[in-house]
Amino acid sequence: MKCVYHPIEESEERCAICNVPICKTCVTEAELENSGACHACTRQGKIGKFYQYFRIASCGLGIAWLIAAMFIFTSAPSFFTKISYGIYGLLGAFVLNFLAAFVLTRIMISDLKPHQRVFVGLSRYAITGSKTFFNQALKAMSKVEDMSIYKDAMFDQIVTVLILQPYDLPYDWVGFLATNFKITEQELLDGILEFGTDVFYENIFNHYHYQAMEPYIEILNRQERDDLYNKLLDDIILRLKDVDLKEINKPPEYIPGQPGQPNTMKKQEPKIIRQKAFLTQLTMIDEELGEFLKRVGREKDHKKILEFTENYELPAVPKSSFDAVKALARGQQPQQGQQQQTQQTRQQIPTSPRSDLIAPPQQNEEVEPDDTVQLRTCAECGGSFPKHELSSYTYEKLKVKVCSKCNKALEADGHREPKLLAKMNK
Repeated sequence: MKCVYHPIEESEERCAICNVPICKTCVTEAELENSGACHACTRQGKIGKFYQYFRIASCGLGIAWLIAAMFIFTSAPSFFTKISYGIYGLLGAFVLNFLAAFVLTRIMISDLKPHQRVFVGLSRYAITGSKTFFNQALKAMSKVEDMSIYKDAMFDQIVTVLILQPYDLPYDWVGFLATNFKITEQELLDGILEFGTDVFYENIFNHYHYQAMEPYIEILNRQERDDLYNKLLDDIILRLKDVDLKEINKPPEYIPGQPGQPNTMKKQEPKIIRQKAFLTQLTMIDEELGEFLKRVGREKDHKKILEFTENYELPAVPKSSFDAVKALARGQQPQQGQQQQTQQTRQQIPTSPRSDLIAPPQQNEEVEPDDTVQLRTCAECGGSFPKHELSSYTYEKLKVKVCSKCNKALEADGHREPKLLAKMNK
């Protein structure tokens, strides 16, 4: 790969922080800084320290204004009017922090030359997903007289973006990138295959960036490269031989917040996590793979893939984080509709709910109650009790379990929301 700061030079090392490729000159500069970091990361560290002090100062001024307002506005008609004037100081501190973060992010690479801003901006967008860096790169590109000089570096960064941020790009990403990089779509696709085929393989099968399969397959379809498509499928089927479906579909041995469990979390093996990610990606593209395999007469291989994707339980994709809480609390398994939603959204919402706050479902709900847990948590005090010592408490059509003492206290307080449920809603 080419150095992002000197895009004509081959990279020798990588930045110790952001891992971008850097040349011998950049390595020497990093060693002189005694950090091993590239120029942008070094500048980011300095800006970060400044922003930290600025944030403390602005918040301090906001609080000082809140206190001072009580003495300045003595003619205010009421105490609450004084408070409202004081709150303006806190709002001002918030706005200042927001503006400072926005400005400092934009000036992080502003001292670089235009061609350097292009490639450093693209590399930082690929790593962080921040559109600020992407927009900076596009603006800097208009100031570069001849981008063809940096053709190799340009395709290096395009491929990196496709591998790390494929879901952040628009649906017609080919036309989008061709327009912004001022080349034809055919030139874009040819360049990606020329400079990126080996990079795609390295990242998909050795670095486990399985999401990169989607843009790579789209390129192969557009270029009608059945030879490369067949090779990709051969490697996919070879990788499936190492997948253990029984181990993958085992329920987690530890649920965060669940009472009566060891204090230490038993982590899943990295191998299992990678296999889950692999099968999740295959499930999202199995129809497209199936169409190609049928077209080239490889129906047997399609059946091999279906044996795994049809027996793999996709993670549920709830509509909101609170729905995720209720789903895991009730022990629900992913529904078919949720699997289809995974393909549409291309994102999985992580859930870390308390699994024992929600009451078991009613009989008319098509959910199997979870009887494996002998202890339940009170949604008010957080204590652990046997199930028979807890009673149902309904708050805004949502049933939770509370102990008898807390049930009386909640009713006495005007039927308010239980404390743990309120925290979970936040």
